[in-house]
Amino acid sequence: MKPQLFAPAFFAGLTLALGTLPVLTPPSQAQSMTYFCGEGKDGVPTTFARNATGRKIEVIRWAKEWGGGISRENRCKIVSERFQSASEKGILSYLTHGVMGGQKVVCAASQYGAPCSDLLFTLRQEDDPRAVINALFGVGYRAKGPLSQTGDGETQIYIDMDRLLQESL
Repeated sequence: MKPQLFAPAFFAGLTLALGTLPVLTPPSQAQSMTYFCGEGKDGVPTTFARNATGRKIEVIRWAKEWGGGISRENRCKIVSERFQSASEKGILSYLTHGVMGGQKVVCAASQYGAPCSDLLFTLRQEDDPRAVINALFGVGYRAKGPLSQTGDGETQIYIDMDRLLQESL
């Protein structure tokens, strides 16, 4: 009699065992936010985050025209799409500021102290990035941890997105 390396019962058992394994969704996908532009209070275009339970959280209210030929509504749509893209890439852990393409920007960073990973929106040349972030998100939302110094000796601000969205609930 020839020995059988793999008996049919083995394959049946393997199929049964694999068929009963639960399908697991990675936590980052299960807990991800959806970012979109919508009408906020008083009809102001607003970038919102929608959490897994469906709750809408205001992230940025686009109350003022910034110039540059882009309306508040279009700016809201463009920036909301950039938030969504950075979130899907898994790099929207922190908001910070920097310079990209010679322009001052507010951007996404993957970790505290990291440089800009993705552009969220550009600032005007006359804008102070720290003041803009503080005005948009408030000093109370700064990430815990050591302050990070920039090349010009100023403090780099990092907004912890998880904390910002949790405190907004």
